[in-house]
Amino acid sequence: MFLKQLYYLREIERYQSFSKAAQACNVSQPALSRAIRQLEDELGIVIIDRKKKVFGVTDDGVRVLKWAHDILRGVSELRNEVSSSRQAIAGVVKIGVIPTAVHIVPILLEEVRARCGDFASEVFVLPNIAIIEKLVSKELDIGIMYYDQCPQAKAFEVRALYAEQQVLATSDASSLPAGDQISWEAAARLPLALLSRELRCRQLVDVGFQTAGVEPIIRLETNSLEMIHAEVMAGKVATILPVSSFPLRVPPQGRLKMRRLPGFSPGSVGLVRLSEPGLSTFASEVWATVLKTRLQDDLDLLCKSG
Repeated sequence: MFLKQLYYLREIERYQSFSKAAQACNVSQPALSRAIRQLEDELGIVIIDRKKKVFGVTDDGVRVLKWAHDILRGVSELRNEVSSSRQAIAGVVKIGVIPTAVHIVPILLEEVRARCGDFASEVFVLPNIAIIEKLVSKELDIGIMYYDQCPQAKAFEVRALYAEQQVLATSDASSLPAGDQISWEAAARLPLALLSRELRCRQLVDVGFQTAGVEPIIRLETNSLEMIHAEVMAGKVATILPVSSFPLRVPPQGRLKMRRLPGFSPGSVGLVRLSEPGLSTFASEVWATVLKTRLQDDLDLLCKSG
């Protein structure tokens, strides 16, 4: 029961709500509240300040939460250690990655496998803010994200991976100007499918059009890369996306045309982890291997498609 109480407490902190935490834990709210009360009774302290209208944690609660994160992380690592031993694998690593960097992950994992041998991984596709939250709660070992969006604090260690290369892409059936570039004015005349406005790479696209002083024709906005890829391949729209959002090792030559956009402000993608001690030995090896992996050749190859 003790571990379950700590898990409930972690979810309450995450959602800042008993009802949302109960839903995430798949228990009733009274059961969750009762478990936290029992934990407070066992420790002889108050963790959640129930007198305030706004959710709050007491000073004692802050200390307990840090302790809870450490214990739950230790339990997770112990389970991974046992699982790795049984399966005769090098270890387990948990990675969070932004949607537009998904296709670099297989390349990185391939390099890790070549250096460390067989291993297991859990990969979660998440927005920047969720990656930060899960790093802090120690549910992730490593994040792959826009590192300029990482809080400027000593709590995180950040290393650059690559500068995004964004391109306009259309199906092979579409007509584009000759050459390897297209102007923002020409791109604005095409029907476009773009990622949602809250995503960092879309915000960079908006800045590009605003700087050029043109208004794009937007036919689809979505947070789904799969939806955009499907619409582009159907020949219905063009898109502007980072090259890394397309399959890197299987360039769709003959199926996509790509053009660079001049003067694009690239997003900076990198590795992020907690700087405090606690990363498992295997996760540290993964970190070191990823930093040595060259991605630029694969990105450049895809840019030449079409």
